[in-house]
Amino acid sequence: MSDQVYRTEKISEDLYVITETESVHCYLILGDRAAILFDTGYGYESLEPYVRAITNLPLSVVLSHGDPDHGLGSSWFPEVYLHELDCGKLLRNDTREMRRKALDYRLAKMPELRGKIRGEQYLNRTLGKTGFRFLKEGDRLELGGKDLEVIHTPGHSYGHIMLLDRANKRLFSGDQVTAHNVWYFFSEDEQAPFIMARRSMEKLLKEKADIRDIYAAHGRYPISTDYIDDQLECLRREIKENFKEDQPFCSFMGNGLQHRYKTVNMIYSMDRLKKELENGI
Repeated sequence: MSDQVYRTEKISEDLYVITETESVHCYLILGDRAAILFDTGYGYESLEPYVRAITNLPLSVVLSHGDPDHGLGSSWFPEVYLHELDCGKLLRNDTREMRRKALDYRLAKMPELRGKIRGEQYLNRTLGKTGFRFLKEGDRLELGGKDLEVIHTPGHSYGHIMLLDRANKRLFSGDQVTAHNVWYFFSEDEQAPFIMARRSMEKLLKEKADIRDIYAAHGRYPISTDYIDDQLECLRREIKENFKEDQPFCSFMGNGLQHRYKTVNMIYSMDRLKKELENGI
């Protein structure tokens, strides 16, 4: 099933991607006995019919983190899994105001979607009937013939997680490792310090032998482990040496500066960078 709101692509017999509004990749991972949907998008419409067009296996929904483009679609499901540190973040985003911003942004970018998204229904949705279950570092999700391991990777958010399929050498990386931009311009009550992001990249480096393909939530897929190396190098030294050439970046979620280095496209605030420089990244 594909339409203007969602597009489905079969990557392999056990892996599909459902892309919302040409922007957010939600991965459907199949085992012999169960399936996982990793991330739910803004939830402009329900993902379930697209999932059920592919499989009737029992389904668990897992969120990489609590940003609106990853978690608001959870309102279409009775239960979702996420890290407890991002539950509050997700609930703070569960407002009509945030949905209005997300809808207006998308329709301005893709006017052909007018009439394809039931706007009033979307604005009135809430997470009120969705239950939460929490995941932590090292948890294993058993699908039958396939296990997915939870890796806690704070940085873009405190509760950001990835899923590692060691048998197939696949890493589902959410927003933390991507060919798209990585945002670090919110305050420290919402996004972890650079030093925590750096430690997350160092943790991923230890798993490189079991990672061949990285499936990120935005941009092209799969990408290579070079994206981990480059982000770590950027966080260790490169950004503090070259930030003076960075240009402004504006979005409906806020404004910052854009730093490009090899595969890295980082959006950050000068206040954040100054604090990191004072403390030593």
